[in-house]
Amino acid sequence: MTSTLRVNLTDNVEMLKTLAKESLIYGVSGILTRFVSVLLMPVYTAIFSPADFGIVSLVTTLSALLSILLILSLDNSMGRWYYENETEVDRKITSSTFLWSCFAAAILLSALVFVLRGYIADTIFRTPEARPLLALMAINLPLTVFSVFTVNMLRLQRKPIATTVFTLSTALLAVALNIVFIVVLKLGVAGIFYAQIVTSVVATVWTIVLFRNVLSPFAFSGRRWSEMINFSLPLIPATLAHWVIALSGAYFIQIMRGTHEVGLYQVGLNVASIAALATTAFQMAWAPFAYSIHKQAGARQVYARVLLAFVALSCSLSVGVMLFAPEILRILTSPSYYDAASVAGLLAFSQVLLGISSIAAIGPGIVKNNKPYGAAMLVSAGLLVVLNLVLVPRLGKEGAAISVLLSQSVVPLIVFVRGQKIYPIPYRFAATIFILGAGIGVGLAAMRFIQFWGPTVSVGILFKLSVLLSFCGILFLLLRKEIRPSKLVPEGI
Repeated sequence: MTSTLRVNLTDNVEMLKTLAKESLIYGVSGILTRFVSVLLMPVYTAIFSPADFGIVSLVTTLSALLSILLILSLDNSMGRWYYENETEVDRKITSSTFLWSCFAAAILLSALVFVLRGYIADTIFRTPEARPLLALMAINLPLTVFSVFTVNMLRLQRKPIATTVFTLSTALLAVALNIVFIVVLKLGVAGIFYAQIVTSVVATVWTIVLFRNVLSPFAFSGRRWSEMINFSLPLIPATLAHWVIALSGAYFIQIMRGTHEVGLYQVGLNVASIAALATTAFQMAWAPFAYSIHKQAGARQVYARVLLAFVALSCSLSVGVMLFAPEILRILTSPSYYDAASVAGLLAFSQVLLGISSIAAIGPGIVKNNKPYGAAMLVSAGLLVVLNLVLVPRLGKEGAAISVLLSQSVVPLIVFVRGQKIYPIPYRFAATIFILGAGIGVGLAAMRFIQFWGPTVSVGILFKLSVLLSFCGILFLLLRKEIRPSKLVPEGI
């Protein structure tokens, strides 16, 4: 009995190392890709006004919504079925069914946006200047399906390096094309969307070459699509709710405050994406990893340890973003964008909650019951709408950021409560809540103290750095006790 537990302990450690390795590769990819994207921020903020940036934000937010609609959460089904039957023929059916159903949906949505672009710009956005941008976005939409397919396939094949090469290469190309279209050819904000189209064309060709053996439309299976859509059906309203939670703030700000403040909110969101490096890297590695080990002994203990490790890392990054957002904006933007610092930290912590939600959803996903996650997202979206209506008129972009943070917090709460009943996992909830609460509290308290104190820039930076290092030190002491390997073995063994 003891030897079996020791073997399981060794296996658990090895599985955690595998997840850490793949997350690290995705993390390096995210850092490099984000760094490449950050290179564009000084270009955008030097050439475009916050109002211009706000119009771009509205169009790209709509693009994100349409991407959710065309995927129909089938990426989750694809991951689940990919590991259900490991024969190449079956996997070809799964992947082809995903690709061509999403492509057909993209064509329909693209045509709809193109026809209604005038109505959307004039009535919904209240910004006629968005008309040509919506047309360009509609042209690009079907092409984005191939990039989504490639990233998902490489993740499912557990090829983080290949995924990194693909994402980083397309990001570098996008940056180069943005500079050509915006700086050299002086096409204005439309240059952003021309760059997206060309980048998508290149990515599509790459996808066709890379997966030419599994891209046949004849491999599409109506029966498999029916099975996959039934699995993802509870997640469709959930993914729409996710769009409401993550992206709809721009629309509330537009209606109540105007495009200038939308632009500031978007820049703050871009700064917050530094914390998203951890959450995005983790989420790219997490679902394929979690599903691939769910039949192994000790998998539940691994899931529990992953939660604490993720929260510790992502909260540390989020505290850093909250503390150093003003300095980041001073380096990367012009003075008209400095006010975006007030929302960056809050939006960073909302990314932490998003990652926690993906961990909470793994238990229900294993038993093929996505209803808890779907219900949680709907509740969260409804709460967000109410909070935005109350807070945005009073607080503007800060109200939108607070609304996202508060509404996002109910998702892991509901999913954990319901998920533990159908697939119990020994999570350490007390430590998780402490880390999250301490991170938000320390960040807000430190920033408020600095505002009251008014130190010089250099002294302020030293103070912030000491706060961040102290927080990380406390986490190290806590985690050394909470997730040490011996805790995987029951007491008395």
